[in-house]
Amino acid sequence: MSIRSRYLRKVPIVAMCLVLAQGLSAQEHEHEEGEVETGRHGGRLLEDGDFTVELAIFEQGVPPEYRAWAFTGDQELSPDDWRMSVQLTRLGGQTDDFTFSNTGEYLLGSGIVEEPHSFDVRVSASYQGREFNWEYESYEGRVLMSADLAEAMDIGVRVAGEQTLHQTLLLYGKISPDPKLVSHITARYPGLIQSVMPSLGDAVSQGDLIVTIEANDSLQTYEIHAPISGIVVDSHANPGEFAGDQHLLTVANYQNVWADLNVFPGEAQRIKSGQEVELRMGELTANSTIRYLNPGEGLSPHVLARVPLSNPDLTWTPGLLIEADVTVGEFEVALAVETNALQTFRDWQVVFIQIGDSFEIRPVELGRSDARFTEVLSGLNPGDRYVVENSYLLKADLEKSGAVHDH
Repeated sequence: MSIRSRYLRKVPIVAMCLVLAQGLSAQEHEHEEGEVETGRHGGRLLEDGDFTVELAIFEQGVPPEYRAWAFTGDQELSPDDWRMSVQLTRLGGQTDDFTFSNTGEYLLGSGIVEEPHSFDVRVSASYQGREFNWEYESYEGRVLMSADLAEAMDIGVRVAGEQTLHQTLLLYGKISPDPKLVSHITARYPGLIQSVMPSLGDAVSQGDLIVTIEANDSLQTYEIHAPISGIVVDSHANPGEFAGDQHLLTVANYQNVWADLNVFPGEAQRIKSGQEVELRMGELTANSTIRYLNPGEGLSPHVLARVPLSNPDLTWTPGLLIEADVTVGEFEVALAVETNALQTFRDWQVVFIQIGDSFEIRPVELGRSDARFTEVLSGLNPGDRYVVENSYLLKADLEKSGAVHDH
C-alpha cells in the first residue's frame, strides 16, 4: 500500500516524520497480512495438501544460499525423491534463477542469494509425478510511497552515472584588495583645504570633484577629482586643515578582489597556476582559478597562491579569513552517486533506488570520493534513479518497521 496521499502539501520535517509514521513499509505490510510460518530448519513453509516444502536462506558462515527440505505429513523426504527450482524477481524486473542439487541432507540452490533479499518469489517443485507451485512476496528495505507524497516531502532523485571526481587540497588565506583599484589621494601643491565633498563611506565616481585646496605659493584654488570609482575607505582631510604630503582620502573599488592562499613547502609541488579553486567563508562560496604564485614576504616559509575574485555585491570584503579547496587532480569514474545520498542500513552502506512508487535499499561497495561525489564499485547500475535529498526519511520508516531480515 502507499503512504496516505491526503498529506499532499509542503510540511516541516517533524510533520513529515509523522506522515511516515502513519504509512507502512513493504515489510510491515507483509507482516500485517500474517506472520510467515517457519519449519524445523527455520525456513518458510510452503504447503499443498500433504506435500510441504521448507525453503530457507542460510547465511551462517557462508554467503547466503538456498537450502530446501520436503515433507509428506510429518515424514521428511530424501533429497533423492523430489526436485525444485526458484525464480526471484527483483524491483525493476531483474530475475535470478536457482536450480537445486542434492547434498545428501537437503537440496542446495545454485549460486549466492544477493542482497538485498527483497523480491517476488516463484517456487516450483515436483514429487511422484505431481507439480507444485507457490508465489509469495519477500521484501526487505522497501518503502512504498505515492509520487505526490514523495514530491510533497521533497524526496529528491538523481540518475546514477559516470562522473569526474576532483582531488582537492585544503588551503587557508584571506581576502585582499586589488592594489590597482585602491587610490591614495594627496595634494599636488601644499596649501589650505577649502572643502571636502565626500564623507567616509561615500561612493564616488571617476572624475567627481572631491577636494578643493588653496595653494600656498599662488593662493589660487585648485581642484582634485576622483581618479577611480569606488568607496571612500579612509579620510584625513577636513576644511581648514593644511594639506602637505599626507594622504587626504583613500578611494577603493572592491568589485574585484584577490584571495591570497597560504601554500606551505610540503604542499608547494602540488599547487600550480590555472588550478580550479572553490572559496568558502561560512555559507558563502565562490569559484575561480589560481592566477599566479607569489613568494612570501620576509622570512615566511610559504608562498601565496593569488586567486582573482569578482565581487559585484561586495560580499567578499578585504580582511575576511577564508578556506579554499584547490583541485590538484581529476579522474573519471564509471559510476558515482552524490555522497549525501548514502545511508547506513544494518552493517551496509546503502542508497535508495526508486522504481515507480517503490523505494528500496541497494547495498553498495564504495571507492574514491571528493567533496561531492563517491565512486560506486558494485551494487548499483548506470541509469538507476537514486534518492539524494531526504533519503533519511525513508531510512527512518524502515527503522520504524523493524526492518527484520526474515525470508
